[in-house]
Amino acid sequence: MAPEITTRMQSWVFFITWVQYAANHITRKCYTNVKNIMISKGLSKLVLGRMDAGFMFTYAFGAPLAGQLGDMYNPSKVLGIGLYGSAFCIFLLAVGIWENVGLMNFIFVNAYFLSVYLIFGFFQAIGGPVGTSIMGNWMVTPGAKKNRGLIYGSWTTHQYFGNIVAPFIIIACNYAGLDWWWGLMWPVIINAGWGAICYYALPSSPEAAAAQAAVTNGLTTVAEEPARSPISIKAALAIPSVPGYCIAFGFMKTINYVLFFWLPLFLQGHFSSDTANLISTLYDFGMMPGGIIVGLVSDALGGRRGCVVVVFLIILCPLLFVMALAADNLNIPTLMVILACMGILIGGPNNIVTSAVAADLAEHPSIRGNKQALGTVVGLINGSGSFVAALGQICVPYITDALGWSALWYFMLVATIISCVLMLPKIYSELFGVEAPMPKQKGYATINQAEQKA
Repeated sequence: MAPEITTRMQSWVFFITWVQYAANHITRKCYTNVKNIMISKGLSKLVLGRMDAGFMFTYAFGAPLAGQLGDMYNPSKVLGIGLYGSAFCIFLLAVGIWENVGLMNFIFVNAYFLSVYLIFGFFQAIGGPVGTSIMGNWMVTPGAKKNRGLIYGSWTTHQYFGNIVAPFIIIACNYAGLDWWWGLMWPVIINAGWGAICYYALPSSPEAAAAQAAVTNGLTTVAEEPARSPISIKAALAIPSVPGYCIAFGFMKTINYVLFFWLPLFLQGHFSSDTANLISTLYDFGMMPGGIIVGLVSDALGGRRGCVVVVFLIILCPLLFVMALAADNLNIPTLMVILACMGILIGGPNNIVTSAVAADLAEHPSIRGNKQALGTVVGLINGSGSFVAALGQICVPYITDALGWSALWYFMLVATIISCVLMLPKIYSELFGVEAPMPKQKGYATINQAEQKA
């Protein structure tokens, strides 16, 4: 008999996994908001660019591995370890700045900061695929499957909440007269604390919760984890549409991470540090409802998520063009409105591809009902996207130094167009090729009929 899945337990899992990924992004964003301090301590933009690129590369290769680990072992434990590791790496980063490592030998500076941030990238890669895998274990009731886009669109607001909270942590530390390093110590405390909650208080699946309840009630003495046999990365790549989404998402993530890592620095060239941090949060405020809107619309259209994603990206193009032409001359209210709109248009596609779309793909019949697939699929899409985004991060300092910030907006415009082009086969399939996926009585049909025959 299958264990009972209650709304209360689903809400608990939603909350714990939501906060853990918010904690991940609090850590990343606090780092980006102290980049000006790092530069003043002797680190060059070139070193910072290499750190960002290195982070994305280890994130890229770590995400599929993290997905496999989450599908193979207890994902709650894996999630907790990821948060512990993130906290330790940021602590080491702060120590490096404390000791003025940036003023030491250039080779040593590169070795120290790059090594720490490379390891940090792997620990950060754990949160997305493993958290989504745990969500996938619980959101399997008919109601949850029917509203998959809304549920996952709401859940993926976690990262943007973290991005919004981080600048306020920095600002609060400044107003309190605290040393700059408190802006990094608070993320260390938050990550370590929530890591303990994930490790000890998050049920990884209904089966795990039932086993733990049996121990609590004295029915058994050991809460045994059910055997896990995850699909291979090769099998995940064989699922129709997965390779296409992997590449297209790479260009979507390039846009997002260029803004994530470099928008505060761009704004600090025109405004005070605190004002720049506040303005940059408008981008994250916009990203929060983006996933919810895409999820709602795609649910209403019977799961045609690819169509909705491309429409959002097409609307984004003119805004990027405006920023390329006039970003240096826009007043604060106009800049805030544009950044909020860009957040909605970028956040929606990013959120839904690595959550609801991945959950759809993980139910493809080609994997023969293997429930241990979602973490691997999410990790593969996320990792591929991060690899492409890492290549983009390498280009950023060279583009801005040689051609100025306006060229960077054109760079993001080209990435948006490429992403749309890569999605065209999926769009054609959803609109003209076959009937779109529709809700079913016992769940949610997530793939079109052509893919069912594959």
